[in-house]
Amino acid sequence: MYGTCETLCRLLSEQYPAETPLNLFVWSPADIEALADGMECAVSEQDIKDVLARLDAIPEEERLESGVSASAVMTLIDEVKAAATEVRVPADLLETLLITAEQALWHREWAARDGNHPVPESVRRRLADTAKVRALMKS
Repeated sequence: MYGTCETLCRLLSEQYPAETPLNLFVWSPADIEALADGMECAVSEQDIKDVLARLDAIPEEERLESGVSASAVMTLIDEVKAAATEVRVPADLLETLLITAEQALWHREWAARDGNHPVPESVRRRLADTAKVRALMKS
């Protein structure tokens, strides 16, 4: 079931007598955001709504058989992010944003290297993302 707390409570009371014992697992927007943050993946409010809607679309038999694990939710987050619509951005604005992002990442990269520590995986991935964007801008 997917909806507001009020709607879900109404639906549950319609489907089950008040004395029926139930076990309820809840994925809230905060839970999804926390999972995404833990995986170093940024999600918007719309992404979270889309993930919740996709959770509701999982067939009931499948939910009963295997539940809805954090891994399954992460897969849905990845699917929602992959399905994101394209946005047109002026090249000069994108260039400015890239420079800003790279400079912020370089600081973290150099701090790790100066301390003889490995560069954090999140920094390496984000630098790789900036390189991909630069390559796309050239083509």
